[in-house]
Amino acid sequence: MNKFDSYITDYLYENREVALEKIGYIKIISFAGPDSRQASVDYIFDKKITTSTGLVEYISEKTGKNKSLVAADLESHLKGVREFINIGKPYEIPQIGFIKANNSGAYEFTPVSDINTKPVKTTTQPLAQAGAKSSRTVVQIISLIIAIAILSGLGWQAYQALSKKTNVADTNTVTNTDTASAADTGKTTDTTAQQPAGYSPGDSVNVRYIFEITASGLRARTRTAQLKSFGNNALYDSFVNNNTKRYDLYILQKTKIADTLRMKDSLSKFFMRDIALKIEQ
Repeated sequence: MNKFDSYITDYLYENREVALEKIGYIKIISFAGPDSRQASVDYIFDKKITTSTGLVEYISEKTGKNKSLVAADLESHLKGVREFINIGKPYEIPQIGFIKANNSGAYEFTPVSDINTKPVKTTTQPLAQAGAKSSRTVVQIISLIIAIAILSGLGWQAYQALSKKTNVADTNTVTNTDTASAADTGKTTDTTAQQPAGYSPGDSVNVRYIFEITASGLRARTRTAQLKSFGNNALYDSFVNNNTKRYDLYILQKTKIADTLRMKDSLSKFFMRDIALKIEQ
């Protein structure tokens, strides 16, 4: 849990309402009792809403940090939260509830009270009926396993026939992508474009998946720290281009050469931006 999430909870309890940038508006309607922290909550999804200024001032007061730095850090945190929600993960506001995206991409809110009080359904039936139903279930499961085995065998044969062609195509595409990335940043051509001697599609190498280039050292530090808190192996590196110091923000992941495009596509969906590749020597 990020420290900002705790501040959001405390601010909500003190002020009864808060707006989170491009996430929505949350308001506490009532509490279960005068000394209770179990609240009835109303949520409105709004992709155009901006963060409450009172929240920035509250966090600044609690941490003793400059308001501008708090605002930048909070903006970066909420951007990461939106990316987290957009890949299907629920975002938890401690003791308040969870925000997640539905099938249409809109955000929905589930209060903690609903999760904690959701009844467990139980059923009973005569022993004979239960035994008959159990027998039918076993037959159905065995039939399903056989069908899956047959389909898996056919799929594996098709995969083996296509793998040689796709491995070559994937490697060539990685080369083209990395060459373009090097030209944009003014850095040395990526090692994936050179295809060092001795590498094959089945070899595993350490790959930098560069998802952002920024001139702000503060942005590089806060963004990588935020992604690390989510469990990602996020790092950054600096370089000079046209007398300007810039920073590469990247995910370091050991990957097979043949799987780099699949990993790149997955990260591109996560960060909602193009990803550049670079093999570490």
